[in-house]
Amino acid sequence: MPGSFRTWIDESKRSVAPLWAVTILRVYLGIAFLSAASNKIFSWWASWPQNMSHFLTSKLNDSYAFYRPVLTGLVLPHIGFFARTVAVSEVAVGLSLLLGAATRFGAALGLVLIANYMLAFGDIPWQPGEDQAFCIGLVVVLITNPGRAFGVDPWLARPTLNPSRAPPLPVR
Repeated sequence: MPGSFRTWIDESKRSVAPLWAVTILRVYLGIAFLSAASNKIFSWWASWPQNMSHFLTSKLNDSYAFYRPVLTGLVLPHIGFFARTVAVSEVAVGLSLLLGAATRFGAALGLVLIANYMLAFGDIPWQPGEDQAFCIGLVVVLITNPGRAFGVDPWLARPTLNPSRAPPLPVR
């Protein structure tokens, strides 16, 4: 039995998930982030800071106790900056994931956003929910880098011509 388990582990290390399957997850998450940002950018841009302030104030009792001072001492006093930063960050994450451009950076920024949402809302990390599912999806995207398939990342990762590394010209 131990030998077969070790064989199973060794074979699992060699097999990889096809990137097209994870690409579907990447595109879905990109569309979801752009959808969430569209409410903040298009129709509510002028009123978004006030809406975010009212929303966070209503959730203060539900937020984690250690995170509440961050909300009351930093985010709420500077709500104009943070509201616009959240909206622009959601657009950046959505475009990054949708296009497959700087995918790992987009997934990492998405994880920061989702972690802050979960802390502000008092979500339990192991309780099934939308934010928890997004966290798992973003971790998968971060680990697998599906921007290499059907994305812009392969072109961004191409080596550039660096004159200092160019081979010397032949002398005649």
